[in-house]
Amino acid sequence: MKLTFIITFLAIAGCSSVRVNSNADTYLVNQIENHMRKDAVKRYTYNEVWKLGAAQVGFVESDYCQLDFRDHNIDQNTLISSLEIKTQKLGGNALVFDSCLVNRNTASCHIYTKCKGMAYNISY
Repeated sequence: MKLTFIITFLAIAGCSSVRVNSNADTYLVNQIENHMRKDAVKRYTYNEVWKLGAAQVGFVESDYCQLDFRDHNIDQNTLISSLEIKTQKLGGNALVFDSCLVNRNTASCHIYTKCKGMAYNISY
């Protein structure tokens, strides 16, 4: 009986110092940061940025490779959101979305999607 009590006590005492490490906090911080970055960028047409006198910051592109037909296929809105995040990281606040190209049955991808655009900075 004493042996069972001692083993139980040691097991409980040993478990009190157990730490569970997780990347949930890093993931949430990245999700919030990306959401804020995306919200700081607005989409325009080439004519609108020309009229506003925007300065070109750089070319942005985002792509996704669906390796197998059973894999999850990403939608184009997610890739466009990625373009907005990249625009803000370059220091821009405006995105002119150009296009998304979808290639089926390439050598390494079942479906390969690539979206591209141009990042601008508009001074208000």
